[in-house]
Amino acid sequence: MDKNGLWTTVVGSFPLANTKENVNRTIEDQINLGIDYPCYGQLESLITQFLSPLSSIISGLEEMDNKYYLGNDFKIPKKPIALKYIKNLIDFLDKHKDLKIKIKGTKGCLTGPFTLASEIILKEKLSQGIKTILFNEPRAIMTDWVVEKLSEIMKITAKAYNDMGVEIISIDEPILGLLVGKKIMFHSEDFVINVLNKVISGIKYLSSIHVCGQISPKLRDMLLETNVNILDHEFQTNEKNFEIFEKRHFEKSDKYLALGAVKTKIMPITNGNIDDYVESLPSVIKTVKKGIEIYGKENLFIKPDCGFLPLRDAFNEDFAYEIVKRKLKNMVLAVKEFR
Repeated sequence: MDKNGLWTTVVGSFPLANTKENVNRTIEDQINLGIDYPCYGQLESLITQFLSPLSSIISGLEEMDNKYYLGNDFKIPKKPIALKYIKNLIDFLDKHKDLKIKIKGTKGCLTGPFTLASEIILKEKLSQGIKTILFNEPRAIMTDWVVEKLSEIMKITAKAYNDMGVEIISIDEPILGLLVGKKIMFHSEDFVINVLNKVISGIKYLSSIHVCGQISPKLRDMLLETNVNILDHEFQTNEKNFEIFEKRHFEKSDKYLALGAVKTKIMPITNGNIDDYVESLPSVIKTVKKGIEIYGKENLFIKPDCGFLPLRDAFNEDFAYEIVKRKLKNMVLAVKEFR
């Protein structure tokens, strides 16, 4: 890709009901707002999007009351799963050439194997002998073999995204921020690195990984050791991340930093209006300038801290979506100040 830097994208999700009309609405709005790499409009939980279809084809994986239970070993499906949103994005852009010419490329999100495994409860013999640390019951993330099999499944899906022409393929791994502090829970450092590399091993375009929260120096170093191209993190809710990364981390590697420039964790305010929740343009410009001064604009993607889906539960849907659009508008306008 070009070396100008300061490309804009989103983490993925939006606070709208999950309908095809709304998915297409988010795609069109992202493009008209000036996002360089729009995502497909993730309006479904990053867990159900992949574990629900898996539970219908994997023997022993059951979905009950919005929870997932694994009772025995399973074979890895040969075909990719959960491609409908990517197919819709490709079809939408093919039908709307006027929108397609405005963007640099597309982005697709995958939920990573560690995060998927953290939501699978082990039962029967699979749970025997496992200590319940961090969780209230034995989880698949506590076992190497389940995580490895999930990484194979997501590798197949990631390659399918790649073959469909998606330019940025992002792995959502929010759980890694909890797993890796000064020490690593459940797994070795090499295991984590190898699993992440396996997921993206079939990708020829750009790979990305999104991890929420405060990033520890150990997790930073591990992610820098992977083959992932873009490290995507929160910088507004977790400003200490500005101290974790340095320009040198990206100068000596084929890596970029996706910097969160607007907040996505927002609490309702009594009688609050839109302006109470949206960063002013000067404040976003200040954030982008800070990122450029620390990391160099050639190394930066600019995007929101995290996904916007939780706003759907905190606000009226139309109000929540208007907050999102105004945040993205100011983010794009701030970037234009430095191009």
